[in-house]
Amino acid sequence: MSMPQYCQKGIDKTIGQCLNEIAGKYPNNIALIHSERGIKYTYHFFLSEIRRVARGLIKIGIKKGDRVALWAPNSPEWIISQMALAKTGAVLVPIDLGAGPEDLHYILEQSGCTTLIMAGGLQHAEYINSLSKIDYKSLLEKVIIIDEESYPEMTSWNELMEIGDAIDTEILAKKESKVAPTDPVAIMYTSGTTGKPKGVVLDHVGLITKSIFSAMRQGLSNQDRLCLFFPLFHMFGNTCISLTGLLTGASVIMPSQTFEPSKILSTINKEKCTAIYGSPSMLMALIDHSEFKPESWQTVHKGTIGGAPCPMELMRRLVEDIGISDITVAYGITEASSWITMTRPEDPLDLRVSTIGTALECNEVKILDPITGEDLPPYRQGELSTRGFLMKGYYHLPGATASAIDKEGWFHTGDLGELNEKGYVKITGRLKDVIVREGIEIYPTEVEDILYKLPGVLEVQVFGFPHPEKGQEVAAWIKLQKGAGLSLDTLAKFTREHMDKKRAPQYYKFVIEFPMTQSGKVQKFRLAEMATKEYLDRD
Repeated sequence: MSMPQYCQKGIDKTIGQCLNEIAGKYPNNIALIHSERGIKYTYHFFLSEIRRVARGLIKIGIKKGDRVALWAPNSPEWIISQMALAKTGAVLVPIDLGAGPEDLHYILEQSGCTTLIMAGGLQHAEYINSLSKIDYKSLLEKVIIIDEESYPEMTSWNELMEIGDAIDTEILAKKESKVAPTDPVAIMYTSGTTGKPKGVVLDHVGLITKSIFSAMRQGLSNQDRLCLFFPLFHMFGNTCISLTGLLTGASVIMPSQTFEPSKILSTINKEKCTAIYGSPSMLMALIDHSEFKPESWQTVHKGTIGGAPCPMELMRRLVEDIGISDITVAYGITEASSWITMTRPEDPLDLRVSTIGTALECNEVKILDPITGEDLPPYRQGELSTRGFLMKGYYHLPGATASAIDKEGWFHTGDLGELNEKGYVKITGRLKDVIVREGIEIYPTEVEDILYKLPGVLEVQVFGFPHPEKGQEVAAWIKLQKGAGLSLDTLAKFTREHMDKKRAPQYYKFVIEFPMTQSGKVQKFRLAEMATKEYLDRD
């Protein structure tokens, strides 16, 4: 693929402008489907609904630069709100579905949100109950509720739409014309597993450029139908799938409000989805489900696996057994406006499993010595760094921004990896995940790669936990494929035979599931807590 001339400066447009162009080009294409609710939008209707909401937001006082939080499960209203806010020049602040009152208060206060758009809850108005536990009236000027029930001092979604109908369309057009591609469009908070979440400030040009270049790498077109079950509060959902699909003129298909394998499987078949996206754990949950039938996925040929390393057995099943021949593996982070590297659909299986691909044409990657900061040659392990369409910074945290992005504009990811001579990147671990037992460094991914070679192993998590004498101890917890007859002794013996005993795990365990975030990532810190209680208390 030749490098487009505009790649260095990006695609110099706003999300609002791109939507107007796509809806004008493909007015009758299906933009959005929500299977659970039986809702379908053409691009023409989708754009008109976005404009109604945008006008309603302007009428109730939302101004350019205002931060507006969005707290709701996967729904058409979520995406419509995201796009309407982008048109007005306001800044979207997505809230994790699992946020408790303390998390909610912190993000609303730290971001300085003036408004909250929220669902009542998935069951029994639990989001409303959480909101009532904080002094939200001292933080927020307005609350918009996406719910059939009305609540005192809150504007309902239908009211917002009706308010928008009463506003002159020229008012929105004038507001839109004042939004620049480099203006902030979102503040997305990091997971906060190692401290308080940080707000990542992102602009239009970064999200659009990464979306378009990743769509090119995947081979997406306006004929594709993207299955979206990843949570929209996460960048994988709202940018890598939703925004990317919409900017391509494709159809975005939402099976349900949350991750429900039965509904997802039914929707993939019924709606003839062509692309699927998720973490390895999510995809395993789907293809190991009792209702899964390979023949129901005949239309699925592409998509992206991200969020965690992809086991070879999973990739083999997806490509060879199920027929998703063009599925890619990608690596991205919020601070880099989504994807950084991605494999190509034509790459051989082993390359799609052993690497995270090459840099997208719109950004650069390199491997640095984490101590000296010097560039490292191919096949030398160091810290993966990237440059191009990065965040504008961490919101109100200049010190954290300066420590993450160096003077040459390289973002230091905290991930360890190496490059080969063709530019393919292999992730070898996290700087913070490196286990040091009795002074010896142990890289979890090296041990995991060995265990994945054993037939019957579905998923492996190798992690360290504190030990009073050794500093840290190592455990390997394994999820087996159905019917596998492996023993713990076999696992331990196999590891010792294939690696230095000084680096082999001390503890092995079979598990049915791992503790996960709502975005499908295994929480290794929780595994460490569980292992500490199980092994050290017992010993």
